[in-house]
Amino acid sequence: MKKKMSDIVEKNSDILLAKTEQALLEKLPVDQKTLRRLGKLIEPKNLRLAALGAIGTSVLITVVTNIGHDRLYRAAVAREMKKQLEPLRKKLDALEAQNAVLWQQNEELKAQMILIEKRG
Repeated sequence: MKKKMSDIVEKNSDILLAKTEQALLEKLPVDQKTLRRLGKLIEPKNLRLAALGAIGTSVLITVVTNIGHDRLYRAAVAREMKKQLEPLRKKLDALEAQNAVLWQQNEELKAQMILIEKRG
């Protein structure tokens, strides 16, 4: 009777798990319950799930980090633009004030011309 390859791999996996469990037990002061949890964690199917979780977490962290860097960069650019535009805003405010004064003088001159025309 031929043994299936999966049976052999499973048996070798169980042996490896038992050896790992024994080595951990000798080196670490842990109880049996914790040791069994560790043993289950290093099973191939659980390792795949853990790897997928780690990959997903790293992708999420990368995305969040990139968004944070983007927002930080935008804030820095906005501060720099505001700093560079400040002198122009001051000049614009001065020109608007000068324009208002000139319009006021223009209205006064118009009023004087109307008075002169009425007299004349």
